[in-house]
Amino acid sequence: MTPASFASTTDLGPGAPRAVLFDLDGTLIHSHHLIVASFRHACRAVLGRELSEADAQIRWGQPLHARFTAVAPDRVPELVDSYAAYYSEHERRLASVFPGVPEMLAALAGAGRAIGVVTSKRSRAAVQALRVLGLARWVTTTVGAEDAPAPKPAADPVRVALRRLLVEPAYALMVGDGVFDIQAARAAGVRAAAALWGAEDAAGLLACRPDYVVRSPEEVTALAAPG
Repeated sequence: MTPASFASTTDLGPGAPRAVLFDLDGTLIHSHHLIVASFRHACRAVLGRELSEADAQIRWGQPLHARFTAVAPDRVPELVDSYAAYYSEHERRLASVFPGVPEMLAALAGAGRAIGVVTSKRSRAAVQALRVLGLARWVTTTVGAEDAPAPKPAADPVRVALRRLLVEPAYALMVGDGVFDIQAARAAGVRAAAALWGAEDAAGLLACRPDYVVRSPEEVTALAAPG
């Protein structure tokens, strides 16, 4: 199936979603530089090791615990704590909401769509980011790395979100900027939209053959809450 190129001219038809699930980093919030800076800081502070920006993106999209395990498996708790402290301190300065995201969430909520966040972040960090950046008011549930038996690309986090929202997979849409988002949605039987506005690897994302391709938050609104 060829992905729909322009969500603004394509809606979901009779199976219009009752819930829209979003990845967080790279989809709702622009936090790439903050994540890299926090990872590099933790390695510098705990290990005395200076990582390049490329090295700091190891296992991108996986939970933080798994990413630090690849660097220093015997120092993971210290690395996670150092990362979290730096991230929290610099969040307001280095992270921002993508243009159009608040308007998209408000429109979806106004159209009666339940909104969930499914992220590889720890829940507490994700909830804090949503609060600090002013998005929490529209989000009904947040599923973090510790909330499901296995992280994305497994179906588990998506299924947890749907159970909390009391929505069947056929009536949900997952929107994300990463390969794991598309794979997790597909594994859970949920339609997936590739969010290109924050994607670091657009070619890899499109190679997953998502059901829809959206180039702006406005196109998500047109796709999931047309009219």
